[in-house]
Amino acid sequence: MTGEELVTGYYELWHDFQFCAKAIHGMCLYLNENWLATKRLTDEAEHDTIYMVCLKNWKQQVHAPLEAQLTWAVLETIAADRNGSFVSTQTVDAVRKTVDGLVDLDSKLTYLVGDPPGPEMPDERVRTLSEVYKSTIHTPFLADSLRHYTAKIIKERISPNQALDRYILQVYVLLTAEELRCTKYLHESTRDPLMQLLVDLLIFNPKATLFPTTARDKAQLGGDPKTFVTAIWEAFDRNQKILEGVRQHQRFFSTTLDKVFWTTLNTNAVPKQAGTVVISPAELIARYCDALLKKGTTPVTGGALEASLSRVGKILRYLEDREAFQKHHRLLLSKRLLFGLSWGPEYEYSLLQKIKVWCSAGYDAKLQAMLQDVVASREVSELFAADYAREHALGYDFSVQALRDGAWPLTKPSPLNIPIELERPLIAFREYYQTKYSRKITWNFPYSRCEISTNCFSSNYILQGSAYHAAILMCYETGDDFTVDAILTILGCEQGPLTAPLLRLLRLGILLAVNATGQSVPDQLIISNTTAIKLNLAFKSSKQRINLNAPLRR
Repeated sequence: MTGEELVTGYYELWHDFQFCAKAIHGMCLYLNENWLATKRLTDEAEHDTIYMVCLKNWKQQVHAPLEAQLTWAVLETIAADRNGSFVSTQTVDAVRKTVDGLVDLDSKLTYLVGDPPGPEMPDERVRTLSEVYKSTIHTPFLADSLRHYTAKIIKERISPNQALDRYILQVYVLLTAEELRCTKYLHESTRDPLMQLLVDLLIFNPKATLFPTTARDKAQLGGDPKTFVTAIWEAFDRNQKILEGVRQHQRFFSTTLDKVFWTTLNTNAVPKQAGTVVISPAELIARYCDALLKKGTTPVTGGALEASLSRVGKILRYLEDREAFQKHHRLLLSKRLLFGLSWGPEYEYSLLQKIKVWCSAGYDAKLQAMLQDVVASREVSELFAADYAREHALGYDFSVQALRDGAWPLTKPSPLNIPIELERPLIAFREYYQTKYSRKITWNFPYSRCEISTNCFSSNYILQGSAYHAAILMCYETGDDFTVDAILTILGCEQGPLTAPLLRLLRLGILLAVNATGQSVPDQLIISNTTAIKLNLAFKSSKQRINLNAPLRR
């Protein structure tokens, strides 16, 4: 028996059986509408209508033995259509009616009391995915389609490496043909899964994907934030061009292209250097924002800056680890604001408006609090300077940033005995602030900045550092040689916060480390409490201004 004969015979037999089942169901109207209703109220056992009993018998005695042959017959007919062979109208009609019959096997038939019985009565057809249809046709058809087009990709070399427009047109024609074929032969519930399967295969499959061979590789370009974000944005922009060209199947392409872009973005942690340390996409995007809004870089203003910030907002939609982005962005923002490196609050607010939709609840409030603190601190500092200058002459510039506790990602303050030369304005500001605002002040010296003018070397230098650098150097106002223990005692602090500033001064050669025998310490990263630290009076530098806050490098 051929496939056409099988589906035709199956449908004719099913059509006659269904007609008779509906007729019997109508003749037994009393049982279906009254007796069954009564039994369901008084009996825990389930009772089926006459029509449902007939369907169960058909499934067990007719459909089950023929299921495999029926699947083969339908798939063979569709395969012949795909390959361009002629399929008669009678065969198409027989397959479609057979498919409708399989859907009907999971439907229910209900007659209202008083309606005449008969096969023409309205029924409650289950138009969703029928279990019988799913196991017999739907699932095998999708698996067969996947095998067919996977082989087609390899055999006919359907490749995205050709021109983008040509490739998308090729995929578009293929999807349109399959959609028409699905409408002609199969139930409507199969169309969407088939379209999504084909789009996933032709766009997202690593062997034939449009993007892993292009944008994903471009993103693997090292730890430069601008290069990374530019490559990622090219992938996003390409997605939009594809969607514009496939309007009929846009929803299927949109889902898959989002998946492609998500993978491209989130699987591209890149090496920071030649070592094993890597920078996550979240950190790269945060650094890109920092580069846009930080002084010292080429300013991006006007429409170009707004466009760049908008890109960040759109990319964040697809970023998996947004918590990491928030952590890095907030830390970098705090540094820009604390050290006066931001181009301006208006630009920071502009970025905040674009990213807050994709950030956790309350994140924008934290950033707004930071920006508000900077503006308020500037006003407070100016008022204090004006009031204090009336009665005192500092001989140097002094400003303070009063920040709310908990609003900034700052490390816990550590104690430090500030030299008397620097302590006077701190005491005066504390009294001024507590009197005017009734708030307690805690100094956070690691985030301080000061300039120290030297007169002890052959040339005069200006050292730019923190309060720790100033406190260490001012110890040498009274001597040229101190042990680490002595410095810690004078400054009244722990060794932890003092280590980095001390090592920086040693690396630059401003101070010299010697052991108990008077020999220089070869590895300045290992300093014991008994190590003697000397002021290097022979220090020389080609720069007049020396930055003591630059990070240490091994």
